Formats: sequence, structure tokens, C-alpha cells
Amino acid sequence: MTGPSIVLRAGFTCGIWLARRGRGLVAVVVDEDGEAQPPLNFGRTPDDVWALLAHLDATVGCDCELVLPDWLAKTDDIACFAAERGADVWLVPPAILEAVHVVAHLATGPPARTAAALARLPLAPLLRAQLRRLSPPNRKQLPLF
Repeated sequence: MTGPSIVLRAGFTCGIWLARRGRGLVAVVVDEDGEAQPPLNFGRTPDDVWALLAHLDATVGCDCELVLPDWLAKTDDIACFAAERGADVWLVPPAILEAVHVVAHLATGPPARTAAALARLPLAPLLRAQLRRLSPPNRKQLPLF
């Protein structure tokens, strides 16, 4: 009997979570060993999001994968902007998010701890399989306006 195949990855992932009181977002970059860098706090405006993506490109490279909850991808521009830039974006479904919150006792911790936990999800092959990859925009279709 063989176990699940293990895919070796190299690179960085970046977890995104709401800052306290929803005033902004917190990003935590994690390397392939799961080591977290200091948190990055940024606003929720389109200019702030583009600035974060440019910062990630400059500091950890263009292949940094973003990991964020489904609901955040629907309410903020970051997932769409990152996909437009060609970045891989992983969406965490509510059930996985809830399980991580309960198991890691994240409900009472700082937002950066939750962002780091999200960034680590794709590092585990079994958890990565539970995430949904945001499809990049269709470049073949021309805009009407």
C-alpha cells in the first residue's frame, strides 16, 4: 500500500487575514520550511493592495503564492489583482478555516498568527488538496469596453 504522493515545493506562500476591527489586512510570508517573516500591515484600498503585491514581488519574488479565505476573496480586491498579475491564489473553504481556527486556538490570537497559519496550509499536501485554486483571468477574451 502506498501513501499519498508528496510534492516537494520551493518558494514562498503569503497568508492574508483581516487586521483587528477590519481596518486593514495583515500578510505573513512563510518560506518552504514554514518559517514566518514579520507581518505586513496594509490597507484595503486598491492602491494599498497593489503596493503589497509589488512589495512581495520585490522581496520574495513573483512566484509567491497567496492564501486567503474564500469570503475575503469575494469582499476584497487582493485575490483578483494577484490572479491578474499571474500569481497563484489559494482559497481556503469555510470548513477548513473553521477547523484550523479551532485546532490552533486562533480565535483569541493576533491576526498575524492566523495569516501565518493560512500561509502554511499549502505546505501540507493533504491540506493543499482541500484548498481551491483561483483561476487566472481568461486572456483570450477581449473586454467590451
